[in-house]
Amino acid sequence: MKRYILFLVALVGMYSADAQKKWGDTPADSVKCWEQYNIYGSSYQAKAYLDAYDAWYHVYTNCPGASKNTFIMAPRILDAKIESVKDPVEIQKLQELYLKMYDDRLVYFPGKEGYVAGQKALKYERFYEDSIKQSYALFQNAYKLDGYDISPSVMNGYFLSSVRMFNNKDIDLEELVETYNIISEAIEKNNNELNVEIKEFLTKKENGQLDAKGEKKLDRTERILDGYDKVGGNIEKMMSSVLTCERLPLLYNETSFEQNKTNAVWLRRGIKAFQKENTDEEGNVSDCTSDPIFFKMAEALFAIEPSATAARGMAGIAFKNKDYAKVVEYSKQAADEEKDPKKQANDYYKIAAAYQKMGSLSNAKTYVLKAAAGRKDWGAPHILLATIYADAAGSCGADAFEKNAVYWAAINKASYAKSIDPSVSKIANSLISAYQKSVPDKSVCFQLGHKEGEKYTIGCWINESITVRFY
Repeated sequence: MKRYILFLVALVGMYSADAQKKWGDTPADSVKCWEQYNIYGSSYQAKAYLDAYDAWYHVYTNCPGASKNTFIMAPRILDAKIESVKDPVEIQKLQELYLKMYDDRLVYFPGKEGYVAGQKALKYERFYEDSIKQSYALFQNAYKLDGYDISPSVMNGYFLSSVRMFNNKDIDLEELVETYNIISEAIEKNNNELNVEIKEFLTKKENGQLDAKGEKKLDRTERILDGYDKVGGNIEKMMSSVLTCERLPLLYNETSFEQNKTNAVWLRRGIKAFQKENTDEEGNVSDCTSDPIFFKMAEALFAIEPSATAARGMAGIAFKNKDYAKVVEYSKQAADEEKDPKKQANDYYKIAAAYQKMGSLSNAKTYVLKAAAGRKDWGAPHILLATIYADAAGSCGADAFEKNAVYWAAINKASYAKSIDPSVSKIANSLISAYQKSVPDKSVCFQLGHKEGEKYTIGCWINESITVRFY
């Protein structure tokens, strides 16, 4: 109370042009604004957002320049107010007030223009679902202001509005793909930066140097990264039906290649589009890299910049040519250049697949485990490991039991794959069915001194423990 009285005395006694501008036209107005400011602030701190509305509205209307908190706290207060109202006319007025609030924030407290524009775009999209063109324009403005620093939610809104524009034939395929590329590159940039930060935090943690403040920062950084990952995943799913192998030549063809063969950005985007993988209902993975233009683009980009993307393009060419040693070489280069552990995991997976094709099963296992470590919920590496173990049948051990025990290890890996990743269930079940028919025969096992339920460790480079089972 004493502090409050002292403030009033100072406010009335030292009433200046600056105070007049911030708190009201007269000392009495300023006192009223200060009272209302404290009322809505207290309600907000108590999470009574609806109770804060009247006092907040007074401050916003009469002394909006008094405190930035008036705009920072506004969203939760206005959300609560709109939720409490039933009259459509009043709801519309509140929505208009909500959007105007973002504009006023930049008038009274300039800064973070991109962030504010993005938040306004999200609210506009929510309030006016049918006004797609206006939403799209607002998201474009947010991107122009903030570039690749736009938040995951704004990225998602921007892309969704572009898809709706495309579906309504308000933009063409080229503009949709341009938006997709912009957002994909923004996600990639942010992911790379966040992964570097996380790696530094984890290194400190392993060395016992991460304090409580650091733990909080690590948790926050991981949550932000998860947000970008989720948006990226949603976007990729939506684009899978758009960036088909039939449509890509409309954008990437001989004519456009000749115009852009020294344009690294265009080449990079095109290569990623052709390498985009699609999984069918059977769990089979395919891409569009068989198109001849892909080979030209990959070679052109690698000549300009030997980046991770360029190396992946060259690895794709090598795989089509069955030059698996080159696949290993280029994929290792891509992995070394990559900062995103998920993309790096994909590179390791390709190295493992190439080693398997070469018959180097021990090396294949080494890299498939690296791939699995980079993406904990990804079933494909474990499916690949199952096939690697199956390929090893007959090569490890002295008798029929030991040489074919690898099939139990293969079954275990396929079973684990579908337990963590339902998308591979079909192919996992198919492999399990086939491998169950190949395990050592029960009578042979008995003759060699092995029985059902026995624990056995497979030697060689496999080094897996299995349980003897018969099907």
